[in-house]
Amino acid sequence: MSEQTEWYRNLEIGIDKFKAQLGADARDFFLERFAKIARRVDQFSVDCPQCREYQARMSSILQELSIDVSQITKEKKRNYLGNMNTMLSHLKKAHGLISDGQNTGIWLVLGIGIGAALGATFSNPAIGISAGLGLGLALGVCLDAQARKAGKVI
Repeated sequence: MSEQTEWYRNLEIGIDKFKAQLGADARDFFLERFAKIARRVDQFSVDCPQCREYQARMSSILQELSIDVSQITKEKKRNYLGNMNTMLSHLKKAHGLISDGQNTGIWLVLGIGIGAALGATFSNPAIGISAGLGLGLALGVCLDAQARKAGKVI
């Protein structure tokens, strides 16, 4: 991953201050995920105009929320989480990134489904589900490791 910019370092300081202001309520704001998204937005902002726009949006959102933590309404929180999901979606679609464990979850479900169908065909659903679970899990973990190695995980 490339060197972090001044923007990201300042945002990280702001996130830490906001986290301290929130105290126990910080977990409701998924600030670790926000920081991971910011790191990737920073990385892609050189070539992606949408990511440059997200940099400004992330700074203003964090500044707005940090002004008075006691005045954060449900609407502001919903807006923050919606913006975070929009940015995450952009990173996945435009830059080919995935969430950690995404492939494991997908292939686990697919493996169980295929295994159940095959098990029903051979009149032994338990063996089919077990085999599908094992194969799906193995494939998903392998694909997640491959994505991690390629630097494609947010």
